[in-house]
Amino acid sequence: MKDNAHLLSRRQFLKGTAAGALGLAAAGLFGNTHASAEASEPAGLGPATRTYEADVAIAGAGAAGLMAALNLARAGKKVLVLEASATAYASNFSMCGGPAACETKLQEQEGEWVSLDTLFGHMYDFSNTAVNGKLLRKVLSCTGQAIDDMLDLGLPMELWPDVYDNGFRARHMLVTGGQERVEPIVQAIEASGGEFLYKVKVREPVIEDGVVVGLKGESGDEIIEVRAKANLICTGGFLGNTEMQKKYFNTAVFPLGNTVSDGSGLELVHKAGGVDDRAFAVLGNECGAVSKATQGWPFTIEWFNKNEHYGYWLFGGLYTDPAGERFINEELVARFPLAIGGEALLRQGKAYCIMDSDYYEAVKGEGIYAYLGNPVEWVSGMGVDYYKTTPENAEAHLEQAIEEGWAVKADSLAEIAEAFGLEHLEETVEAYNGYCESGKDEEFYKSATFLKPVKTAPFYAFEYVPSAWGTNGGAKVDASLRALDGENKPIEGLFVAGVDAGSMYTMPYYDNPGSSVGLAIGSGVLAAKEILSFLEK
Repeated sequence: MKDNAHLLSRRQFLKGTAAGALGLAAAGLFGNTHASAEASEPAGLGPATRTYEADVAIAGAGAAGLMAALNLARAGKKVLVLEASATAYASNFSMCGGPAACETKLQEQEGEWVSLDTLFGHMYDFSNTAVNGKLLRKVLSCTGQAIDDMLDLGLPMELWPDVYDNGFRARHMLVTGGQERVEPIVQAIEASGGEFLYKVKVREPVIEDGVVVGLKGESGDEIIEVRAKANLICTGGFLGNTEMQKKYFNTAVFPLGNTVSDGSGLELVHKAGGVDDRAFAVLGNECGAVSKATQGWPFTIEWFNKNEHYGYWLFGGLYTDPAGERFINEELVARFPLAIGGEALLRQGKAYCIMDSDYYEAVKGEGIYAYLGNPVEWVSGMGVDYYKTTPENAEAHLEQAIEEGWAVKADSLAEIAEAFGLEHLEETVEAYNGYCESGKDEEFYKSATFLKPVKTAPFYAFEYVPSAWGTNGGAKVDASLRALDGENKPIEGLFVAGVDAGSMYTMPYYDNPGSSVGLAIGSGVLAAKEILSFLEK
C-alpha cells in the first residue's frame, strides 16, 4: 500500500498499546538502563525446598510459552509454567506490535490470503539457507492455528499494511497490550488445568542418566524444582544481559524490551549439554536510534522519540563508521530499519549521521519524504516522517544532544571530524558529494533518490549506538525443537522454543515485520505437538 496507511495504522495501534508499554517501562521491565545488568552465574542452586510434579515444565510465559501451555493443557496434560516476572504480561509479547502468520481466518475474511508456501518461500529465501528449513516451514505452518486460537479467545487484531513492500500482508497487529492482551490466554490455560508459578527464575536442568527430567529455579530464598518428562525452554533471549550481548554481538545494546530476559534459559541449555546455533541478531529500533547518553524509556506516550534527533537513522542520508568512512547502502536502512538497520548499527557498535544545513532544515520543515521528492518506491517513506524533527523542538533537542556529547554542529567538516575522531570524514564527504552530483553511487549503489550532498555550512553529525526490542538466536535445535548437543544429537526431555531456539532465526532479522513473535507463537504450537508425541512414547 503506497499511501499513508502505514502511518495511520501505526497511530491507531500506538494509541491502544502505548500506555501499557510505558507502564511496564516504569516498572523496570523495558528499557530501564542504557547498559543492562550483567548476569552473575550461581555456583549451583543446591537441594530443592519445594518440589512439583508435572507432565510438562515450561520456563517462560511469553508468546511461545503461552501457546505451548494452551495447547498442552487443552490436550489434558499437566502443565506448569515458571515465569521469572510477577505476572504473565511482562514479556515482549505483551507489548509487541503483532506476529507474522499465514493461512489465518483474518486473512481469509479480508481477502488477503497468505499461503504457507508464500511466507515460507519469502523467509527461507531471505535466510540464504542459514536456518533449518524444515523447522522453519513446520513452525510457520503452526502460526495460523496460533492466530486463530487468539482470535477465538477474543483478542482483537488488524491486518497490517504491506509497509515494507514484501508482496503480502502477514502481520496481525494486536490491538490491545499488557494484561488486557495476555489475560485471556492465561485464563484459558488455567481453565484447562494449567498452572503458573511466578517470580521463579529457572536456571538449571535436572538430569538423570543423561535425560532431562525437570527444571530447577530460584524464587527469593527458595529453590523450586519441577519434575517433568518434557521440559520446554522459552525465556525470551538475553536483552537483559550485557555480558552475553558482548559475547554474541561484540557490543552492548540499549534495551527497549524486557530486561528480565537475561539469557538464563540459554545458559540452562548449555548446562544440559546443548550448543548454540550460529546466527544471532536483534530486532532493531524502527523508531530511529539512541545515543550513548540515553537513559530510561526513549519514547513519549505517543511513541515519538523524546529527542527528535534520534530519527535521522531512518532517513537514508550519509552514514559513517567511527573512522569516518561509509559502510553500507544507507537506503537499505531506510527501507528495512528493523532488519538491515538493526544489523548495520549492531555491526558497527556506533555510527554517525552526517548532514549539512540544507538537509537539516528541509527535514525539520517539510520532512524527509518530501525532501527526497515523495518517492513512491519508498513504501514506508511517508510513515518515516512520523519521526522527523519539528521546528518547535529542534533547537532545544539539538542543544540537549550537543550537551550530552552525541551531536556536533560546526562550520566545517574538519571540526566535525575532530570532535568525533572521524579520520576520513572529509575525503568521504568529497567522494559522496561527487556521487550526488552524478546521480550514481559508485561505492554502495544507493539510488539517486537518497543522494543529497553535504556542502552547505553549518554541518551536523549525530552519533548513535544500537538499540533493540529483543534478541534472536540461541540453542541449536532440530526440526522437532529438541535441543541438540555437540554431536547434533537430541537431548532427551529438553525442548526449546521462541527466540531461544536459534535454528529458525536468521541474521539479519527477517525483512517482513512481525517475524520474531510470529515464529515464537508458531514454535509454541509446534512444541506442544512435538511434546505430545514425545509423551506418548
